[in-house]
Amino acid sequence: MKILATGSYCEAVHEDVPPLKALVESATGSSVRRIGRFIQLALIGAGRCLKPGTAPAGTGVYLASGRGDLEVTLTVLRDIFERHEAPMPLSFINTVSNSACYYLARTLQINGPSAFATSRYAPFESALRLASLDLENGVPTALVGAVDVCVPPVCEHRQRICVGADATVGEASHWLLLAPRDDPAPALGYVPLVRSFPDRAGLWDWLNTQRRWAADTVLAVGQHLEPASLPQLQAASGIDAVFDYRSRLPCFDSQSAAATGSFLGQPGKARMVHVDGDPSGRFSVMLIERG
Repeated sequence: MKILATGSYCEAVHEDVPPLKALVESATGSSVRRIGRFIQLALIGAGRCLKPGTAPAGTGVYLASGRGDLEVTLTVLRDIFERHEAPMPLSFINTVSNSACYYLARTLQINGPSAFATSRYAPFESALRLASLDLENGVPTALVGAVDVCVPPVCEHRQRICVGADATVGEASHWLLLAPRDDPAPALGYVPLVRSFPDRAGLWDWLNTQRRWAADTVLAVGQHLEPASLPQLQAASGIDAVFDYRSRLPCFDSQSAAATGSFLGQPGKARMVHVDGDPSGRFSVMLIERG
């Protein structure tokens, strides 16, 4: 896949969440009414990646999230279980986080397929794989992103996303505009591979194949791998250089979505191998190359 553009929003949240309405209007050129933060975040990041009305006919939207629209989901659950009231119809509809894809398609004037993927582990990588399948089967371009929202109070949100009491939490929206590799448009970069491995042995075998490019490659480690895994990955791949994109980020679920834009936005080596994992021993890999 070819990367045509990137767009993002990422901010730490210390007490109250900042207003987003003006940022939505700046990113999309329009005011979108009666939407919550999750959809606002999606519009900001995606609007910074793709201007309304510029996408080819048939462009697809592929949205991922670690936990979906937590804000509206928690509101609906409180209505039902604490207040013993029926939820507002629009709130109930928006608990299906794919509704954000509707607002993206309407606001950015996109009329292709859409998909929403949520997972505690590798949600962005899942969305990339979905987009890759459609790009191989005739979709001209794909808008792929991940969104995570912060719901105050911050002390409860830290518990919700399983981070320490002193951790800085945040919310984020990171997007890529992708096309088939043979698309004639200029490329910021490429995604030659997005792949999952069921176990360590499979990952180690693949990493060993990367040794021939190790001198021009950086290694990035995702949020779900222990720090002790880094030297093991370096030994398996022969890649010595490390790309640390996560130290500048607040805590949110889909941090791997920030890796590509951060890598392409800084000068450096030609390739990035990004590795993440999950508690069951599975691994996900993204290979990114500069254009």
